[in-house]
Amino acid sequence: MTAAEHRTSSGGALDEVDSLFRALVDDGEVPGLAYGIVDRAGIVHAAGHGVARLDGPRPDAATAFRIASMTKSFTAASVMILVDEGAVRLDDPVSRYVPEFGAVRLPTTDSPQVTVGMLLSMSGGLPTDDPWADRQESMSREEFGRLLTDGVRFVGVPGTGFEYSNLGYAVLGQVIEAASGTPYQEFVDQRLLRPLGMTATGFDASVAAPSGVAMGHSRLDGRWHPEAFSGPGVFSAIGGMFSTVEDLSRWVRWLADAFPARDGVDDGPLRRASRRDMQQVHRAVLPPRPAGNPDDGAMPVTVGYGHGLMIQQDPVWGTVVAHSGGYPGFGSHMRWHPRTGLGVIVLTNARYSTGRVPAAAALRAVLTDLADPQSPEALWPETVRARTAVEGLLRGWDPAVAGDWFADNVDLDLDPAHRRAEIERLIGEVGPLLDPAGPEEVIRSESPAHAVWQVRGARGLLRCEIRLNPQDPPRIQTLDVTRES
Repeated sequence: MTAAEHRTSSGGALDEVDSLFRALVDDGEVPGLAYGIVDRAGIVHAAGHGVARLDGPRPDAATAFRIASMTKSFTAASVMILVDEGAVRLDDPVSRYVPEFGAVRLPTTDSPQVTVGMLLSMSGGLPTDDPWADRQESMSREEFGRLLTDGVRFVGVPGTGFEYSNLGYAVLGQVIEAASGTPYQEFVDQRLLRPLGMTATGFDASVAAPSGVAMGHSRLDGRWHPEAFSGPGVFSAIGGMFSTVEDLSRWVRWLADAFPARDGVDDGPLRRASRRDMQQVHRAVLPPRPAGNPDDGAMPVTVGYGHGLMIQQDPVWGTVVAHSGGYPGFGSHMRWHPRTGLGVIVLTNARYSTGRVPAAAALRAVLTDLADPQSPEALWPETVRARTAVEGLLRGWDPAVAGDWFADNVDLDLDPAHRRAEIERLIGEVGPLLDPAGPEEVIRSESPAHAVWQVRGARGLLRCEIRLNPQDPPRIQTLDVTRES
């Protein structure tokens, strides 16, 4: 489906999305918010509700908000740029770049050194630290050095489990500075924001957002109170960024554009392979939330953490990539479906009100309206041809065709005469095979080398499944034909 079709076919879903986000304001959960639905071509729909500042204007897609921990995806991408350039390795101990970390006492004498990759995947063994870390943004480099040399505590052995650590991402900000010779904020601006055209994104309230900057708020005694902005510092790498729905639509589209893997131009600012690597599970998150019934608004199961991003598994739609942000005065959430490129962004100006639940429901509504949950993997051309060959064998067995297509294990796994007799018995049950009106539809595919489809007989259906082997050219290594119940 094209971007133009997206924009003309989603009225019902967009009405539902509007209601989901408007309810956050109407129910008093946030003073204001802005949100957007994106596809591979750009923003499909965007709107705002409430106020950007008390007694101020309504926010919109060009209003800047603090995006909080969504900043971590920018920190992770910056590290991966340096990895691609050979300036950093994921298995490097962080003490190579942040010498003060070398003085940190590990939890046990047999603990491995904390590496760059461990911190990226939240497996450095440091404790979850959101409320404390959210108030440390303006910490200077000197103060940070003293924090490390004074000692930090671990809740687990590095590399053995998931624990969401802001301190770890502050350390990664210093890794970026040491490896690049450039201040963290400047590196992100020069190597990511400018190349991607994110002109309304930055690390303080002076960002050039066309609709201005939203004020953050907290709720006390039934009233909203403005929260003062903190200034940039070492902990900006964990959540200090300001951005707009318009700019973040570029970010989400750029990350989603890493899928599918393909030939052709790969001009950065980070290789597609490294962007895909950010969106793979590098550390499982346990225990997961139950999937529930996909129709009752239940959240997807959280599978694990990638690099600066959460990887989730929706019970209907499969892989979803996401990250929330919570900060004094602000909350945020972004999520997208890599296979289709459809995504949702929501930015709020209420402390820790991320909008995660309505964002998940909004993405599910848009996917239901626009996408096919059963769309199979793109098949190898040889898989398509192998399916055609099997169709021919079912209608008239030809040993030469079988010999051309079957790998050498097939006849060893089941005697050819027995296989042929079993297929003839099944055809006798379903009746003469009917000529297809067109190519038989693949109803399931686990990989480009796998296909499941149905063949119609006069009195029933046959279920056919093939899997090709890794030879080049590939050949059929499994052929299963059964009667469809």
